[in-house]
Amino acid sequence: QSELSDGIAMLVAGNDRIQAIITQMEEICHTIEENGRREKQHVGLRFDALYGILEERKKELLQSIAAEQEAKLQRVRGLIRQYGDHLEASSKLVESAIQAMEEPQMALYLQHSKELLKKITDMSKASMSSRPEPGYENMDHFSINVDYVAEMLRTIEFQTGA
Repeated sequence: QSELSDGIAMLVAGNDRIQAIITQMEEICHTIEENGRREKQHVGLRFDALYGILEERKKELLQSIAAEQEAKLQRVRGLIRQYGDHLEASSKLVESAIQAMEEPQMALYLQHSKELLKKITDMSKASMSSRPEPGYENMDHFSINVDYVAEMLRTIEFQTGA
């Protein structure tokens, strides 16, 4: 009976040690879960910061393109208005000249023709040489190469020995 009692005591003590080991390993599991959760959150925050930098840079670059686009459009639209005004004035002058040629009274004809010739001369001297230079419409100087940055991002790895 004493032997059996000693055996039981030994098993109970062994069971207590095993239970303590199980409890310790369960705590390790809990700590692993907590550490994993914390590190996932940290990695997520670091990538969110990178996304933020990319978004900010994208916004700046898009604003640069939009600013130049708007400046170029304003210049060309201004020239279009200038040319349109010139064309309209020139067309009215042509109409006036045609009407003057139909004037039956010589005195009135001479009077109008002098004025019209001066206007025609002035109109033909008006400089309409302002035009966008060849390639003005190009915007390809805004092209970017992000291959090296993309490659660098692909190599992001965990720090060793940190």
